[in-house]
Amino acid sequence: PFVLARDGEGEPGQRVETRSTQSIPRLCWSAPCGVRSEIIPYSQSNNTMQFGRLLLFWLLAGTCHVGSGFTPGLMTLRRTAASTASSIRCDMSDGFRGVGDDDVPVTKIEMGKVPLGKKSISELGFGTIAWGDPDRGFGEDFGKPMVEQAFREMVEGGVTLIDTAEVYGYKGMEAGESSEHLVGAFLDDLRERDPARSVDCVAASKFFPVPWTNMLVGGGLRIGRQAVVDAARASSKRLGRTVDLYQLHFPFPYFGGSDALCEGLAEAVDLGLVRSVGVCNFEKAELEYFHGALAKHGVPLVSNQVKFSLLDRKVLQSGLLDTCRELGVTVLAYEPLEGGLLTGKYHNGQHIYGPSPTTMFSEEQLVERRPIVNLCRLIGTFDGGKTTAQVALNYLMCKGAVPIPGCKNVAQARELLGSCGWRLSETDVEVLDERMDYFERQRSLEGKTESLSKEIQGWLG
Repeated sequence: PFVLARDGEGEPGQRVETRSTQSIPRLCWSAPCGVRSEIIPYSQSNNTMQFGRLLLFWLLAGTCHVGSGFTPGLMTLRRTAASTASSIRCDMSDGFRGVGDDDVPVTKIEMGKVPLGKKSISELGFGTIAWGDPDRGFGEDFGKPMVEQAFREMVEGGVTLIDTAEVYGYKGMEAGESSEHLVGAFLDDLRERDPARSVDCVAASKFFPVPWTNMLVGGGLRIGRQAVVDAARASSKRLGRTVDLYQLHFPFPYFGGSDALCEGLAEAVDLGLVRSVGVCNFEKAELEYFHGALAKHGVPLVSNQVKFSLLDRKVLQSGLLDTCRELGVTVLAYEPLEGGLLTGKYHNGQHIYGPSPTTMFSEEQLVERRPIVNLCRLIGTFDGGKTTAQVALNYLMCKGAVPIPGCKNVAQARELLGSCGWRLSETDVEVLDERMDYFERQRSLEGKTESLSKEIQGWLG
């Protein structure tokens, strides 16, 4: 068996011999990020049909572990011009490591729309949890100028949903550089430059229902209806505008009960501090109850923000997505890229040397999820050169959710925008679901085996 030459191992196109001890043949290609690559079958002839049949067999058999470094035949890799129509682009995950703006091409897209109550939002939003937060690198790895450029890129690309919260970047509150402060400043600038686009933007923030939140953001103890109104007023002031979507950050036994929460949210709407109301992290029963409780006050519940990604599909499996659809509640998906795992950046250059080192995930986690990441890469390659991240985000859009990945620089923004304006085929979505079903069954089986093994060890003393 042979693998393609990688950086530091020879010239592009050079054949490198290796030995495989694995019984399952696997596909792989490697190229420096930003360089377009072309895969040539070993016969140097047009073997598209043969390759397609082989790939289909692997997918149907559930054994497609793309990217292990071993090829079913001899392939060569050669660099081609970026304009070559038949070329295949490599995973552009450098966009999530802050490469220069010129490394990522700008693409005009047709942004889809999703209903949010009486308003509509873009099919993609973006989160700002790291903005203003020194613990997440703000002020050292990135700062206000960088996130402002990212904001402009996303908004000018057609994104209208900007998600923040009163506690995001709270350490920068006194300096006027919390997440809400930054979003508010950028929206003010946008209002001066492009009033029409500013009106379309939806600034979403959140109410933190824990009583001692005042220790983080100021104000009094979070008790009763008035605390909700006061918090909404403070968020509105920091944003410099009415809060377009005000969300309950998570379900919590609030002091004053659900009635006090609903009364406070309804009053905030009546006072013009808030335009619409949503929730976060609500399960089916909680969602149905809160939907009915708000309705008694004449306030519709328009959104539920939940953790949802290709690697975390509990929203689908629990029926929560269907419940939201029935109630007219839009699903907003946070952590849609699993902390960067689904960008592919932790698996770039893995091949026979294992995954890239990171403190974010253990080696076991990276190896375990590698087949899913590489399947996204493969699907993206045959879907117009989409990146791993773009495929993972588009999968959520196909399920009816609005992903809100974090965004800190222009390169990230451009890659995120590339997930919009198109859809994976039904076959692509089915293949991803089937592969995840298999992955989850394997994990469940391994968990049961481990549990049984511990029980047996306990019996044996």
